[in-house]
Amino acid sequence: MFSDPAHFVRHGLQVIESDFPHLALPLAQKALEAHPGDPMWQKLVDLVLCHKLPTWHAGMLRDQARNAAYCRALEQTAKGRVVLDIGTGSGLLAMMAARAGAAHVYACEADQRLAAAARQVIEANGLSDRITVYARHSQNLSRGDDLAGGVDMVVSEIFSEDLIREGVLPSLAHARSELCQADAMFLPEKASVEMALAEFPMPAPPPDEVEGFDLRPIHKLFGKKAHASPAARAVKLRGASRALFEFDFTAASELPMTGSNMVALASDGGELSGAAQWIKIQFTPDVVYENGPGGGADMHWLVGLIPFAESTSSEAGDTFDFEGWHNEHSLTIWPHRP
Repeated sequence: MFSDPAHFVRHGLQVIESDFPHLALPLAQKALEAHPGDPMWQKLVDLVLCHKLPTWHAGMLRDQARNAAYCRALEQTAKGRVVLDIGTGSGLLAMMAARAGAAHVYACEADQRLAAAARQVIEANGLSDRITVYARHSQNLSRGDDLAGGVDMVVSEIFSEDLIREGVLPSLAHARSELCQADAMFLPEKASVEMALAEFPMPAPPPDEVEGFDLRPIHKLFGKKAHASPAARAVKLRGASRALFEFDFTAASELPMTGSNMVALASDGGELSGAAQWIKIQFTPDVVYENGPGGGADMHWLVGLIPFAESTSSEAGDTFDFEGWHNEHSLTIWPHRP
């Protein structure tokens, strides 16, 4: 196997697609040991290990504002608590909680490759005796069998740029009802989908025709929402932000799995292309993170751009309504038509 590149890649991808993808890690290590310093085999190993692995983990770890907010909030709250880290990824938040004085940290990660790597990271940092890593989704954990009767703190970072798409609502609702003690704390405490009117380059529409062929029937499969970096100078806010949806993870009441809302966004005046959408995360009352336009270049969550059908001029005080709908895994936003 380790002399035939095609056989190694084929077998490696089969392992990744199996029920035991974590076994690709020792397979990759053996390949590197058989071909030390060989750049082709390094690339082959990367090809196998990164197959269907989300690409945003590295960017997330570079987000200094996010990392600092979690660190500060955990230093304020984790001491003496039994903590569950949902979606641990690299193990970073679990290690932050342990360093902040948590009594014990349970960390879960659905991707077995990431869970195996997180164990290695945690061992390298001397924290294996204080952090237990489960290669499972949090909804497959047992309060009694896995968590010693339940945790009194849940920390998570399972947010997408629209807040909802990574399944934060059902995961935290399940954690509260099935994995926690009655008085458990959630970190972050709250989060919201924020919006404001903005001017930005209008997304280019897909072509109607290419090389003489009519492609208009496929247009319906192309979404109208675009994205931009928080640091993009071409996105200019034209009014104050408002929350379209707000979620309180600490409340005893159930998190809403579906909902709809409309917000009126006021303009400061000027040309409008539509609205910008970002997320606001409140860890504690004095630790808040936002990735809105004007943020740092290392922020990994993108800003959503919801365009009007065409740009429009506005006067100060003009209002424009936007509607939104969500379920447990999806969010959609559109300009309201009176």
